[in-house]
Amino acid sequence: MNKIGSSKGKESFRECGLPPILGKDPAVLILGSFPSKLSLKWQQYYANPQNQFWRIMSDLLTRGCLHDIPSLTGVLVDHQIAVWDVIASRSYQQGSMDRDITDPICNDIPGFIHDHKTIRYIGTNGGKAWELFRRSTWSIPLISTMVRERLPSTSPAFASCSYEQKLLRWQVLLEYLE
Repeated sequence: MNKIGSSKGKESFRECGLPPILGKDPAVLILGSFPSKLSLKWQQYYANPQNQFWRIMSDLLTRGCLHDIPSLTGVLVDHQIAVWDVIASRSYQQGSMDRDITDPICNDIPGFIHDHKTIRYIGTNGGKAWELFRRSTWSIPLISTMVRERLPSTSPAFASCSYEQKLLRWQVLLEYLE
């Protein structure tokens, strides 16, 4: 794990993220920043019903036919889409806002990419994930044909972008699926 940020010189309670959603030979990797409080409680990515991630995945992959997270998780795996977070753990915080994250320790994203050579596209779910992804991989040569892109956040906190605008931008994933 890579530590990003400054230590405050004292041990504090840390929150740990979730394991990746991962099937055989992923072609797409979606990286979030860190799970929300609700996601940690339910041990499911994007568990906040106001987060539009699962709605977008449903609309892109099942034409809106599936809405429950366990079924959609299987659909992601079947479509060779992996989901993980850049941050493995962080200092405890009251809420779930990315701007409040302190002392993040990052997952080994370069190692994950190395172990899954079938990944052709990496999309980050929002700005914080993009920022930390770039920082954690800046010194590691990545495959030049691998596309890396910041996608609009599916978080309810990113209300300046409509659902339709987000869906349009997220459609890029379909280009990398077989």
